Amino acid sequence: MALNSRQANAAKSGSSKIIAIVLGVVVVGAAAIAIGLSAGKKSDNPLSDGTAAAEYQPVTVSNPPLPQLGNGIDAAIGQEAPALQGATFSGSAISITPGADGNATMLVFLAHWCPHCNREVPRLVEWYNKGLVPKNLRVIGITTASRSDQANWPPSEWIVNMKWPFEVMADSELGEAATAYGVDGYPFIAIMNGSGKVVRRSSGELELDQLIAMVNSALAKN
Repeated sequence: MALNSRQANAAKSGSSKIIAIVLGVVVVGAAAIAIGLSAGKKSDNPLSDGTAAAEYQPVTVSNPPLPQLGNGIDAAIGQEAPALQGATFSGSAISITPGADGNATMLVFLAHWCPHCNREVPRLVEWYNKGLVPKNLRVIGITTASRSDQANWPPSEWIVNMKWPFEVMADSELGEAATAYGVDGYPFIAIMNGSGKVVRRSSGELELDQLIAMVNSALAKN
């Protein structure tokens, strides 16, 4: 039976409402997924001010990146180190511009899931507790390669549990700080002199005596 014009218009209106409802459900579902993905970048670990920690933070890199360390002679020695603008887990700005104040800088790249890092951090803590850190040496830990499906997540909680005594910066989700310094393994240390030039890089575990010897040798070139 043919529909009159009023019936036809009513049918079209009903179809439009159904389509609108379906589209609305799709949009809401997509928004929920997006929110869920965004929330996955944060942890439930409360900081001292009660806020949730952001395990990744944006990083801005100035100056060309350093080559990867690799084997043999380190091609980065003598190069100007990249400057990093980033943030702590709480979002407080942290600026790393080696040589800006005339003092040496040491960056320690750490992955929370890395067994070598979990053995190295206590040695660095001991180095600090024994008063063996040279004066005028700024030491910053950079948590990188963070993954929520790996051990010791979140890194903001891990670094506190490890009693890390130095400054901390959270790398971006893409690991831009690590890439800028040519990190090819963990833990990774880069030491710059008071002029901002790279004087030493090391990848892998170091015993405390090895760490002390490496740092003192590097700073002798300051």
